[in-house]
Amino acid sequence: MTVKNVIQKMYHPRLLGEYLTCSRGSIRIAMQKKHEAKVLGNKQKRIGELLIDLDIITEEDLRNALRQQRADRIGLCPVFKSLNRTELIGIGNYFSEVSLTADKQFIFEGENDPTLYILVGGKLEVFTKDNNGKEIHIAFVDPIEPIGEMGYFQDGIRTASVRTVIPTELLSSRYRNLTHYFEHVPHVAHAFLNVINQRQAETIKRIKEAGN
Repeated sequence: MTVKNVIQKMYHPRLLGEYLTCSRGSIRIAMQKKHEAKVLGNKQKRIGELLIDLDIITEEDLRNALRQQRADRIGLCPVFKSLNRTELIGIGNYFSEVSLTADKQFIFEGENDPTLYILVGGKLEVFTKDNNGKEIHIAFVDPIEPIGEMGYFQDGIRTASVRTVIPTELLSSRYRNLTHYFEHVPHVAHAFLNVINQRQAETIKRIKEAGN
């Protein structure tokens, strides 16, 4: 079993409530409110937002909890695993949470999308199309992997398409927001480049195998 597979097998993301100081009972109340909104067909808020509405936590409490959660998740991503806690919290400020439903394509081959994603929950499929428009499966992606890292050095042009397989949680950051950080933390840029080179070789190999 590879190191990557071991990390994926052991990955059990901590829920936001574990980073908050409020009681489990308060979390249950917020979850019930979220369920009620879903049943009524109303717009569903995140648990943190509901806890603020209920005056159980403050906006600062939520920001701090999200900051710690992002740092933990980013630290498990191969691109950023060499960072210390301070660096993880720092770069985490450039990321935001994204929730997608199942079977949702969010990266389109050939299009410009200068965004780096980190898969923190769910499952993704990477695919391309041949000259006849037939889909060619490249790979399934599990947490906690980066998505779109190769585009960083290709002006954001996507070399493959990506869609969700099941409901999925991502962290996302625009490339331009990361560049300044990379310039000031060179070893992060080096780790980033190493992962890109490895993935590019793997992708080319898979495309060739799928076409045979």
